Amino acid sequence: MLALELHKDDVKKFMGRLLREGLFDSYEARLAEIVTVVRVAIDGAAETEGYAKWETTRPLVYEIIKLTEKPKMLKLVFSYAAAPEIHKNAAALFLNIVYENDGVTFTTACAQKEFAMDKSLDIAWDDFVRAFFEKAGIVVTDRL
Repeated sequence: MLALELHKDDVKKFMGRLLREGLFDSYEARLAEIVTVVRVAIDGAAETEGYAKWETTRPLVYEIIKLTEKPKMLKLVFSYAAAPEIHKNAAALFLNIVYENDGVTFTTACAQKEFAMDKSLDIAWDDFVRAFFEKAGIVVTDRL
């Protein structure tokens, strides 16, 4: 599991990319929680099967934020739909993004198909996320 943070100077740019660009559009949006003057929670479960992509949820989240004051908190729980491509034992791979107190943090998590003692799934997912951030030009540091 990774715990990363974005440099404070990069928060505004990142939030713009997150809400207006397609950077995370291929990820499933499992949950979006926005706290402004009220708390709004969006369950990403699709009407049919599975979860809605961030691509379809993003405009709704953006409009909620745009129509209210700057959020006090925004929490997004993404999952990577092609989990078996990362590791054969991956049931679900999660990337959590939290904006709070003018900062952004990221954490990763994994769900296994079958119990395993080794950490190869965690390592594979964490390496994938770090490479994704690097390719996207998102500079993160390990959170202490």
